Amino acid sequence: MQKEIFSLILISSIIISILPVHADRCILPISDVDVYGPGQKAIIAWNGTTERLILSTDMYSNGEALVLEILPLPSEPIVEKGDFKSFQKIQNLMVKNFPQDSFLGRESEKSLQIIFHERIGAHDITIVEARSADELYDFISEYIRYQKIKSPNESIINEKTREIIQDYLSRGYPFWVFDLVNLYSEVKSIDPIMYEFKTPSLYYPMKVSTTAKGNTEIILYLISEKAISEESIPSKMKLAQYFESDQIVQFKLSYDELASIDEGISELFNIFFHPTFPVTWLTAIKYEGDLSELDFDLEIPPRPISCRSIEVRTDKSQYELGEAVTMTIEFTHLLPGCYEIETIHYHEIRLEVYNHNNRLVKSWQWSVEDDFQKSIKWKPSEACEYTLAASSWCNGILEVEDQCVITVSESILPMPNIIPTNSSIQWLLYGVVLAIGCILIGVGLTYLLLHRHK
Repeated sequence: MQKEIFSLILISSIIISILPVHADRCILPISDVDVYGPGQKAIIAWNGTTERLILSTDMYSNGEALVLEILPLPSEPIVEKGDFKSFQKIQNLMVKNFPQDSFLGRESEKSLQIIFHERIGAHDITIVEARSADELYDFISEYIRYQKIKSPNESIINEKTREIIQDYLSRGYPFWVFDLVNLYSEVKSIDPIMYEFKTPSLYYPMKVSTTAKGNTEIILYLISEKAISEESIPSKMKLAQYFESDQIVQFKLSYDELASIDEGISELFNIFFHPTFPVTWLTAIKYEGDLSELDFDLEIPPRPISCRSIEVRTDKSQYELGEAVTMTIEFTHLLPGCYEIETIHYHEIRLEVYNHNNRLVKSWQWSVEDDFQKSIKWKPSEACEYTLAASSWCNGILEVEDQCVITVSESILPMPNIIPTNSSIQWLLYGVVLAIGCILIGVGLTYLLLHRHK
């Protein structure tokens, strides 16, 4: 009999500390990041603008159950079914790059919109775009009722979950993946899922896993153009090492090796020919410990946290030439939860208008110490598309910026009144009668003259 349980987690659960048994092979782990071990495993390839994330998770339940997984992402992802062979290939590459001296003495893993929904293998995946925490809470509650998932707790969205969701939304992660997975009573590797999305940093969400309880092991295989250093990863994570060696699991990959892991990863690095020399680095990192300690995300380089905000808006988006544009600029000096040393300092607030040729046509500046809001009017001198750019500066350094676009078109003249009046119709009829009369007279005179000559 199926038992349905709801748990709000990110690819995490309580993992039993045993190595899975494989009937068709004997696994001899060579490092502390073996792909056949239980826990979270992910291959993360990032080229500086786009990330390809292949995710595999081992989960455990004391009976058949449904688990809802949530994944916050910085942009809308492409979702495909992954292949565990990608992890097996990485395992082979780790063996290939095993330090030779360690073999001695040895024997031989927007408002809210639903923008994607599809069942892929064991996964029932829904992707939503949300800007409001309340909308996301309502969607989750409605989703649970729709899927008929029974919660062991009265409150599906507890205070901890609310804090986590609000944290990701405030940091600009609007896209959320809901993955409904069926679990069984043994440790089982769920079919890998691939996500590809735009991101300014190599990114993997860790903090969201604190909604679950227990210990976990998270293994990440990072593929990047440059080698990842220990200084660039969170302090609670570490670079993986080969057993019986001080060497970290980090080595170069050729194009063919990238393609053997995943064709999409090789395409990610825009290599138009197939060089035999190395083109990227693979670095293995891991986290081992209590889920409650995951108070961070993996972001390389880390995304800067801004404690200020600025917004520029207009009363409408389209205007006619000669019409005044009402612009409102709003600056928030300190966002909730932010603090700073109380010293006298000023922020220069700028509002600039650029035309379609990116030429500055008008600007304003204000010096402020605290929150600031101002509405002003401006009348465009030509019909075109304008960009209104607002920014905050402190000691010559840009803090935050925002912009909006308006369109100014030529004034449309009113159409002349061409509806005929009664008098104009009367004169028209007179003209028609007169013209017909002249034609008849002309025909008659012509007839008389012809008969007289006869």
